[in-house]
Amino acid sequence: MRLAHAAGAALLVLVQPLCAQGGPPRAWQQRIDVALPLPVPVVELEPANPFAIAVDHLPTLLSSTAPRKLDVAGVAVVAAYVDQKGDCLGGVPLELPFPNLTTPILDELGKTRFESGTTSRGPVGSWVVLGIGMEGRVKDSAVSDPSFELPDPGAPPEPAAPSQVAPSGLLLRAPYENQDNLVTFAAPRRIKVRADGREADIAVRALLHITEGGRCDRFVPLNLEPGLHPWLSAFLATWRLEPARRNGEPHEAWVVYSARARLDLSSLDSTGVRVLRERRFEPPAAGD
Repeated sequence: MRLAHAAGAALLVLVQPLCAQGGPPRAWQQRIDVALPLPVPVVELEPANPFAIAVDHLPTLLSSTAPRKLDVAGVAVVAAYVDQKGDCLGGVPLELPFPNLTTPILDELGKTRFESGTTSRGPVGSWVVLGIGMEGRVKDSAVSDPSFELPDPGAPPEPAAPSQVAPSGLLLRAPYENQDNLVTFAAPRRIKVRADGREADIAVRALLHITEGGRCDRFVPLNLEPGLHPWLSAFLATWRLEPARRNGEPHEAWVVYSARARLDLSSLDSTGVRVLRERRFEPPAAGD
């Protein structure tokens, strides 16, 4: 950090009374405290990335084993529109733990009966955000095209934001009650989501910490569905690397890792659903 101006304390001006022999002190003999405030200095932040560690040579991956028969689980977060009769007219996936879940979830919502949301006037159309637990298994996996690069020293890498699905025109025009006015939230009577097993070809990107002993001991996912984080963790645990070097000596380093992964996923099944009262969803205006 740089200081744009030097800091200083407030000045104190003192006028000491003269030694008068007898009699009350005159006005010009009184002590006067005058605080003169100085401008507060501006502090400028230097752009910096705490993950950037300077090294002369990047780590080299020597061996790794992609996981097989690994159980995985996650939560799908979806906003559903439920009319005053309890029919779900559609939904918008907000966060998906695995690839290829959008269609199975939206199809199941369309077949699910809900208890409609209510206000003091009775049932109303409303949006409700649901958390649907999903679980399955990575039966087999393979990773290709791995690459390492040093993080940008100017700014930390940012995780990719979940891709957003726009509501249909019907949902954009559907009347809904503001969540703050609801007495009860819409809730599904029963929901069971199943996604058939399939192969998924996905991009993997993560920030990895490589120790001077040639192991990966920490990672920050940057582009990977959250339900697959345990898969990546298990994969990284098998790594053996030639560590980064600085001045000819092994040195720790953070690196940005990119690769392609082919995952053979079993069928994915829901394990339960709950209404996420702390989350809200409001569709964009029809003209947006």
